[in-house]
Amino acid sequence: MRDMIGEPRIVAAGRGASWWGEGFRLFTASIGTWIGIMVIYLMITMGIGLIPFVGSVGHWLLTPVFMGGLMLGCAALRSGQPLRISHLFEGFQGAHFVPLMIIGAINIAVAFGIVALAGVSVLATVKLGSIAQMNDPLEAFLGSARAITGTSLLATLVILVIMAVFAMLNWFAPALVALRGVTAIEAMKLSFLACLRNWLPFLVYGLIGLVISIIAAIGFVALAAALGAGAFATASTSGTIGAMIGFFVIAIAAMAAVGLVVGPVIFGTTYAGYEDTLAVGGDELQNPAYH
Repeated sequence: MRDMIGEPRIVAAGRGASWWGEGFRLFTASIGTWIGIMVIYLMITMGIGLIPFVGSVGHWLLTPVFMGGLMLGCAALRSGQPLRISHLFEGFQGAHFVPLMIIGAINIAVAFGIVALAGVSVLATVKLGSIAQMNDPLEAFLGSARAITGTSLLATLVILVIMAVFAMLNWFAPALVALRGVTAIEAMKLSFLACLRNWLPFLVYGLIGLVISIIAAIGFVALAAALGAGAFATASTSGTIGAMIGFFVIAIAAMAAVGLVVGPVIFGTTYAGYEDTLAVGGDELQNPAYH
């Protein structure tokens, strides 16, 4: 294992905004290859999801492995080397593979825990079904308020906390394993500490991501409104159906296009955050393919 810094660095809040800029620069440095990587990755993900029973487990297990390879790709771009389609699969090579798979196995255990808590929450709110039988609106409101308190509310809060911890444990873990040769447990620990100690830049980062999501949503709604108005204004049934089909085709194409861009940018932001908080000066890539 290479020498690691003792503690994650704490960076200024403004770095949360800079990560978006750096992620976009990494994307524009090799747009065609990134899009090719995303298309292949999405095809693999959908293919795994089609496998009965084991599809979801396989997805959770392999996602950190793919992410490790993509972090190697980001590091290659940063060092002036070309991004390659094969970077998507370099997490499967050599010593990186097993620790990345262990991260996936831990994620599966956490996911099952979240599902169990969600089940508790659902059972605790079963009595909501009886609210619909109340004739008094005020009584129905008070009944719904009572139903979402206690065990249900506690379970929901616990799930939210676990999901936040889950994200913190995973955010930088694949990069630490792939780029620094850290063990799975140590990588998840350092990732959690880096996120926790840099909560302010992550808050800025998250707010910018929220703004981007809202802008994208507004764009989709505007598109839907424009095409929908045209569809319902059409006198003929065939014209209405054709317009609606066209709307769905355009909407799906637009969402796919956004995903092909946003995905690589987010990978780049993750790598930028890793560089800021956890990378050591003079890092050398650990994958033998780079030597």
